[in-house]
Amino acid sequence: MTTIRMTLAERRQVPCYYEATKYPEIFSDSYWGGHRGEVKNTIINNRNYFVEKYNISGYKSYKSTTQKMAKKTFIFHDEKYKKIAPPKHIHKACFIWNAGMKRDHVEHYTIKGTKGKSFIEVFSQHKYEYLHDVILEHGYIEVPPLYAEDQITYIKIIHPDTL
Repeated sequence: MTTIRMTLAERRQVPCYYEATKYPEIFSDSYWGGHRGEVKNTIINNRNYFVEKYNISGYKSYKSTTQKMAKKTFIFHDEKYKKIAPPKHIHKACFIWNAGMKRDHVEHYTIKGTKGKSFIEVFSQHKYEYLHDVILEHGYIEVPPLYAEDQITYIKIIHPDTL
């Protein structure tokens, strides 16, 4: 079997995913948007719909998220995958990195009219049924796939004044 490899110059000629959307300025800095190659039309359509439905104004780097806001995105569960509160004595350094349940492909998007203070966290997971309920219990909702058709995408709207 022969493997055909592209040179770096050839690779740069392949468009990035974000270029296929109606909102390249929003997706250009996202993890998903930086991938190159062909992307499914369903994902492009879902991304466009996501921007329109949730009034998205831009991409928000996780590094720019305050610890207080980041705490609102955590998902903690016990060994039976039931929701629990964050441990009382969790070290404050844990809130700098993504404490709680490991989530794949995390992205943050700001909402128009909130001066970047309210945002939506998006993540996509492989279909682990045992995690679905605990994710929903933490205030996330399932939306059409935004990363890959074989993954479940969840979002949570985060406002500074909500728990």
